[in-house]
Amino acid sequence: MTDSEGRKPVETVPEKPTKLPADVHPESRSRLPLVKRDDLDDNGKKAYDAVVDPDSRLKAQLIGPAGIWLNVPELSPHIREINWFLRNRFPLDAKLTELIILTTARASDAQIEWAAHEPAALKAGLSQHVVDIVKHRHPITDVEPEEAAIIQFARELLENNHLSSETYAEALKHFGQKNLVMMVLLMANYSQTAIILHAFDQQLRPNLTPLLPVADHH
Repeated sequence: MTDSEGRKPVETVPEKPTKLPADVHPESRSRLPLVKRDDLDDNGKKAYDAVVDPDSRLKAQLIGPAGIWLNVPELSPHIREINWFLRNRFPLDAKLTELIILTTARASDAQIEWAAHEPAALKAGLSQHVVDIVKHRHPITDVEPEEAAIIQFARELLENNHLSSETYAEALKHFGQKNLVMMVLLMANYSQTAIILHAFDQQLRPNLTPLLPVADHH
């Protein structure tokens, strides 16, 4: 992760912006305006209602990925169902699930995903020490073998676009074939979300605090 001259960019935790970028809509906090329910057909309205209904299993915030997916209402329920399944039917401990998400967010500089999942990871029992290793790209020391396997796997795959045979074998030893496939699917799912959020310059909701050091691209 270097610039055109081979230098690593300086990473800092950004302050909450006092003013949104000129091409960002205040209501959606992204480059896309909020989807209006009245503009959707009957199936689109069902997808919309699943997002905003507090009793829906797939409820979410309109400001963020779920609101963006509603721009393709035919796809929205399916992509959100996959997201729900990967998070809630994942066979590993919750803290390991959150660690997988954090390593993916770190590789993508995904501030929004990180802001949502660092507190969730700590609540699930992941130590601040492990969180900081991922957040600050520290050496992998004094962590459980399964945690180390996840961090190394993600660093190679997501940051170097290459996975060594040794790292693959270590992950396979700890998690088995099916769980390893699930882990990669979870990484791919959150990588996809990060790309979408970056493309439409999705800003943090006001109630979230930026926690991830990222490079300044401006």
